[in-house]
Amino acid sequence: MSKIYYLFGLILSGIIAVFLFNYVILPIYINQKNIITIPSYEGLTIDESQSLAEQNKIQITVVDTVYSNDLSPNLILEQFPKAGKKVKKGRIVKVKITQWNEKISIPDLVGKTLRSAQIELDQLGVEVDSVYYAFNANFDKGLVSWQYPTPKDSLRKGFGIRLEVSQGSNPIDLVPVPDLQGLFLSEAVEKISESNLITGKIKFIKNERFLPKTVFNQNPPSNTKVERGTKIDLIINE
Repeated sequence: MSKIYYLFGLILSGIIAVFLFNYVILPIYINQKNIITIPSYEGLTIDESQSLAEQNKIQITVVDTVYSNDLSPNLILEQFPKAGKKVKKGRIVKVKITQWNEKISIPDLVGKTLRSAQIELDQLGVEVDSVYYAFNANFDKGLVSWQYPTPKDSLRKGFGIRLEVSQGSNPIDLVPVPDLQGLFLSEAVEKISESNLITGKIKFIKNERFLPKTVFNQNPPSNTKVERGTKIDLIINE
């Protein structure tokens, strides 16, 4: 009878051992082989992280992007789960990466008011980096007379643009128009030239109160201050 009990005990022990191996030890072993520790991907490029992830049987997925002009593109800033966490192979790691700000084509701002230029740039996401003021006879006071970058150049959002705003003509560059009435045409032309001005249109009329070939009227009138190189129109008595 004792032999039967002994044999029964051996069989029962074998059954228990098989059960424990198949349903306890083996699953634990297999499960442990599928568990890995997530490495740190932060600071790596997305390509570098993908290569490392393949070695660890992990999938990398970009879920957020930070646009910047200060950081190189495609760098991983954050990851979830964090480095050091134990997970099963095949786990998806979500990452936040960097990208350059998009490029903007710079509009032509020359000839526009400073306020108008600022509004247009603000709508494009471009800042006014600095504003300079300078005398410029070619533009009325308050108008943009120069810009950098120049029109149609490309600039990334977040960078600034420099503007120069005209203060009008430099008072030093203004000259008085000489009084030409009564002068002969040749004398008037010479005096205009001496005043750093230019002879403009010449019109002939008949007026018996003036000598022939003398200046009857002029435009601009005498003693008016104008820019150097301004044209002086003359009306000459026939």
